[in-house]
Amino acid sequence: MSVSTSKIAVSRVQTRSQTRSDAQRQPTAAPTKSLQNKGSNMTMKPRGSKKIPNTAQMARKVQPRSRPAGKARIPAGSRPRQRRNPHPGVRTNLGRDDSPIHLKVASATPELENTSASDVVDGISFRSSSTRDSVSSLDSPHAKDQEGDNEYDEAYLEAQRKSAVADLGEILTVDGSCLQELYKGTASDRRIKNFLTASSLYDYNTKSWTGVLRAPRDETQLRVWFTKVIKTIIDGLGNVKGTREVVDTSHTTFAHCEEPTQTSRPSISVRATGPSFAEPWVPNGGKRVPNAVGFSNVATVFEVKPDADANEAAVDRLAVYNRQIFFRQLNRLFCRSLLLTETQVRLLHCDRSGAYKTTSVNIHDDPCTFVRLVLGLSSQHEATLGLDSTVQWTIRNGAKVAGTITTVNESGKRIKYQLRMDEPHIVCRVVRSRGTVCWRARDKAGKHIILKDAWRIDEQVPEYVFLERAKGVAGVTQMFAYEDDRTQTKRFRPECFDFKANEFHNRTMSRVTMACYGSSLDRFTSQRQAIVALRDAIKGHWNLLKAGIMHRDVSMDNILFGDDDSNEGPGGILIDFDMAMVVDGPTAGLLTEYRVGTHLYQSVSVLRHSDQSTRIAPLPRDYLDDLESFLYVLCHLLYGFEGVDLPHPNAFRGLALLAQWEQDRLSSTYSKANFLDETALSTRPIPPFWSSACVELCDSFRKFILPLSDAKTDIRDTRDPKKRQKLLENLYDELDGHYAAVISMFDDAIAGLDRPGGDAPRETEPQINSSPEQETPSAHRSTSSTSDTDGSRKRKSSDSEDGSPSTKRHRSVDSVSP
Repeated sequence: MSVSTSKIAVSRVQTRSQTRSDAQRQPTAAPTKSLQNKGSNMTMKPRGSKKIPNTAQMARKVQPRSRPAGKARIPAGSRPRQRRNPHPGVRTNLGRDDSPIHLKVASATPELENTSASDVVDGISFRSSSTRDSVSSLDSPHAKDQEGDNEYDEAYLEAQRKSAVADLGEILTVDGSCLQELYKGTASDRRIKNFLTASSLYDYNTKSWTGVLRAPRDETQLRVWFTKVIKTIIDGLGNVKGTREVVDTSHTTFAHCEEPTQTSRPSISVRATGPSFAEPWVPNGGKRVPNAVGFSNVATVFEVKPDADANEAAVDRLAVYNRQIFFRQLNRLFCRSLLLTETQVRLLHCDRSGAYKTTSVNIHDDPCTFVRLVLGLSSQHEATLGLDSTVQWTIRNGAKVAGTITTVNESGKRIKYQLRMDEPHIVCRVVRSRGTVCWRARDKAGKHIILKDAWRIDEQVPEYVFLERAKGVAGVTQMFAYEDDRTQTKRFRPECFDFKANEFHNRTMSRVTMACYGSSLDRFTSQRQAIVALRDAIKGHWNLLKAGIMHRDVSMDNILFGDDDSNEGPGGILIDFDMAMVVDGPTAGLLTEYRVGTHLYQSVSVLRHSDQSTRIAPLPRDYLDDLESFLYVLCHLLYGFEGVDLPHPNAFRGLALLAQWEQDRLSSTYSKANFLDETALSTRPIPPFWSSACVELCDSFRKFILPLSDAKTDIRDTRDPKKRQKLLENLYDELDGHYAAVISMFDDAIAGLDRPGGDAPRETEPQINSSPEQETPSAHRSTSSTSDTDGSRKRKSSDSEDGSPSTKRHRSVDSVSP
């Protein structure tokens, strides 16, 4: 099977909750010219300026799932198809390597409860378009210098700050004295003193930097002075050999990955050249801007503020820059930046465990620490900057034209693979997370492979453990080699950092080399292709269970089409073992293991038992829960798509079925219980694109799951432990029969599709309910098993990335060029 590529790929696996978070995360207004009244918190806008929309109002706006807001759909017939070609463990939107990527990002919601496995929200969604990291330009309306006013509107900056903090979680504060030991090896105190004395930058008699105004009239004076000082330090002590350049970027817009209208202007940037730095992207046909600077080619950035404005929010805004550097420089392990004032310096650090900031250090009392910070953050050594030097590119005319990635082979020997430049790599655009990056590469024989980098918490079983056990299992992804403990986030924290008090969750980086497969299920090109792939994924799940592994994270994105380069093997592959669990039988663990997956695909039993406050003993999570998840994947196909490459515009709106499944746990439980118990699917019309064979399959599958779901409910309500165990054993005795029955249903549907006219669209018109005013139907079962004890209707997603109380499950990812 082969799926053609295109320059633009639009994700169709986007949940309504992701879209809602999308609106919440976007800054509320473009920056406007503002005049700050000194001594007042009031911001005055010039006459004729546009009114800034209310943040809460924008957060309530939910865009259609099928396309970015304000953008018209490209007709399917005129839009080239894109082979997403993802790989195990990620969810993707792909564009070609030479195509720009426009990403619309939604923030993750901070943890709702302090539990062993956090409540999280589907936090991030991406859409491809025609804009990527644009070149630095003064043409942007956000960057124009109007009458000397270079500031963004405060509401705009605050919205960006909140978005970054929502991703990173609580930004912890550590004592600034730790900065004295940071970058200690860059230069000795004696060398620094000799340099400062010779350059007349610092006066040791008065213990102050020369030329700095203690009460600057505005940021411009301070910024000019710092630009000069930083440049002198790097040129005199940095030994960077022309690879680093200090640039005043206060008038230069740096485009964000998420949205071209979202930009930043760091006060000062250190432009970098080398094997990890590419110039900002230039649109096709556009003229390359010499020495352009953006998030893709900076070693670090500095923000300059007078002491009076250097509050905690100003430090936290550094996280906005650090996140964008992470997103543009895919081999980043950590990122640091500085807030500078006429007397103080503060550092903000970001890595996959979150972020910390330091208290202030007086640059006049401790000039050596300030100098070393400048040298360390502009170092010629990429490892010092926080870059993974095992991933390197060849840069030509500012662009990446080739690259390599180094790891170990199955024998443990170091081996170097050529990175593929014809298609983008795949990356999860979240900092505090597993930070999945999947590198597309070729082996010596030219065969396409995937190298997956991911960061796991200490309590999590490495994915390679499951992949090793799954070797040779048909219908699931295959691993060739792995490299563990490449580094850990605790190694990036200062010695004074109190890990216990700050509830720090260490993450370990591993790299797994795996086979490369085809597109994900939502990229189906025909009804038959989709149904065959789903059937084969169920077979793979059965085979995996026989090998002693419970998958526990069945979803649309975790089912891929078979290898595009071969007609052999299954039509569908089950991927992503990050949430898997080794089992000795048909069950996979108790309550603490339920917070895996998303509401959209979770079974009724999992949703009901996710409430840890219940007094009823939970049932083990078992293979029947995963089988039920396959039903909801089928429903996502049938209710979510009006045709090939044509998502239903209202499928995740109002009271549409899929929209209800994306709501809070209680609403999702009710809706799914009602759906299973309906007498016929006629009450939930399916788009006419889907043939009668597919509709009948969904109805048969639903009726098959209903008695199993009811049986688990009855067993759950049984108080006698011995009786409960006996009832479960009787249920599990039919394990092979359960899988055989489901696969037989799919075989019948495929046979129906193969008959002449079997895949013809039905004549019934769909009437998916999208009215938000109608009341959600009540559940047909007792609410005692699903009620929230606090009565809250706030969404408590049971999505969990890895069971850490400080992590989130982000369901969508995107790809970027290497």
